[in-house]
Amino acid sequence: MDPPLCANGCGFYGSMANRNLCSKCYSDYLKENVVNSSVKEEATIDKQPLADSNQPISTSHLASAIGVSLSSETETTQSSESVSSCVKNRCKSCNRKVGLMGFRCRCGGLFCGKHRYAEEHSCEADYKTKERNLLVKNNPVCKADKLQRI
Repeated sequence: MDPPLCANGCGFYGSMANRNLCSKCYSDYLKENVVNSSVKEEATIDKQPLADSNQPISTSHLASAIGVSLSSETETTQSSESVSSCVKNRCKSCNRKVGLMGFRCRCGGLFCGKHRYAEEHSCEADYKTKERNLLVKNNPVCKADKLQRI
């Protein structure tokens, strides 16, 4: 016995659990239901006249409608962040793959073995003043009292 074809007529096989729809058509169906239900909830909210605006407004319906729309926006931002995070394993100067052997610099870049030195990748991090300030902080000045001459 063959499984039934998709009820939308796309040519793929559907399943009884998905209302005889294929997986793609079923996911589209679910998205439409979520959007339609949020629109219906917004339509059922009673609008109060301006004279009654001093009373607290019930936001439970609004929060649920907004929560549905916010969840779809967060999914799109997470997918765009995952695409940009894949480029982290390349040298900032020559765009060469560095893998686990990459070197982090104080300027914030990741570099290969050739460009790991500050002179090689024209680093803008100011090493000298930072290290000088660290030395002054960690090594206090020790002066002996002057001896009086006889």
